[in-house]
Amino acid sequence: MSEDGIKEIEENTEKVNLESEMANDGEVDEENDDITIPELPEGKILELRLLSNWGDPNYIGLNSVEIFTSTGERAVVENITTNVTEYTGNLESLLVERIRCKDTEKMWCAKKSPENPDGQIILRLEFKESCKLALVRFWNYNASRVHAQIGVRYLEMNLDGIGIFRGELECAFSADSEFTPIMGETVLFTTSESILELIAVHDVCLINLPEEPIANTTTLELLKADHLTPYRPSTCEEKDTPNTPTISLPAPKFPAALSCPPTGYRHDVKVLHLELLTNWGMDGLIGLTGMELVDDRNQLIDESQFTVVTSDGNKEQTAKLFNGRNLTRDPQDMWLVDFDSKKPVTITITFHEIVALKAISIWNYNASFEMSYAGVKASKIYVNGKLFKNIVFRKATGFVYFDYVQDIVLDPNMTENEHMPKGISQSIGGCKWNY
Repeated sequence: MSEDGIKEIEENTEKVNLESEMANDGEVDEENDDITIPELPEGKILELRLLSNWGDPNYIGLNSVEIFTSTGERAVVENITTNVTEYTGNLESLLVERIRCKDTEKMWCAKKSPENPDGQIILRLEFKESCKLALVRFWNYNASRVHAQIGVRYLEMNLDGIGIFRGELECAFSADSEFTPIMGETVLFTTSESILELIAVHDVCLINLPEEPIANTTTLELLKADHLTPYRPSTCEEKDTPNTPTISLPAPKFPAALSCPPTGYRHDVKVLHLELLTNWGMDGLIGLTGMELVDDRNQLIDESQFTVVTSDGNKEQTAKLFNGRNLTRDPQDMWLVDFDSKKPVTITITFHEIVALKAISIWNYNASFEMSYAGVKASKIYVNGKLFKNIVFRKATGFVYFDYVQDIVLDPNMTENEHMPKGISQSIGGCKWNY
């Protein structure tokens, strides 16, 4: 790909990103006057304005809200109301202490309505008596990893009509590579150690709360039953119960049941070389989350069958490319190196014996939305010393709601309508890109 072509793609991408950001966050930014978080604000009416969610087009919701006063005790809410008429769960469920569950009936989820064009959903909490707020903790919507997009993103708090907070809440399943729910988002209105110690006496520690089971319901059944985001991919991921012994065996990307005879086309490879030309805009850094190599039988090529050398020469960093932890936001599991556009970064894979390579699976750098711009953009792939293709890698999402894998198929006989079969694994079937 010529330098002019790369430059044109980058300019178009920047334009699309800018337009998208303006469309998504315009309303929030217009009202984004500075709000200084006060010390122990006092009042009787707390208003929560839910400005936006994490991407779901139809719903916005929360698991629960915890409110502590300057005495360390939970605030007594006498009445809670909302400006929306269509929602699931009940408003009182937002205030219960059972904050960690996956039962949608014990969460609160409102449907966005054309009657509410500004998109703001308001919750109005009336305390039994005027009190001083010391801490408010939000537990974001967590029915499933996919439906975490329903959770609140931008939120504003007003106490007796005065703004006391405006900011962003963490998405329920976006902070951990193992999808452990990190849902609690705390807003402090005091730094007094004595008050915080009083709060600790009455606080419910998450680690001591057993997760509420859903009887006879698997994660997959929950997703199918709850059609909140019908166009989103569902997952087959389930967690073993603690009392069930398991044997950890390395699972192939494509199980034996899906193994197929070799295709008529063979791309015999001894040396695979990737030249990384540009990233998605991050200054001075470029990286990938991980890679996998697939043979002509749709089986994963074990890393014992090849050696990998990168231009930076850091073996410890290089090992992260094939550590198998590809659906993650943990930077410790990703490959990240210094980058100078005048000196392309290279990855050279040398097979101990010639292999019939069918595809390369790529997970771009995904530590966060901001750091996803360090992911590879334009690249060249060489096979046995000869240029095979100029490739543009998709930018990662910055989240782990779905498998954002990009399959680069080396078989020219495959059409764009053909898909590499993928079996049930720790990740769901990702997007397919043929070249």
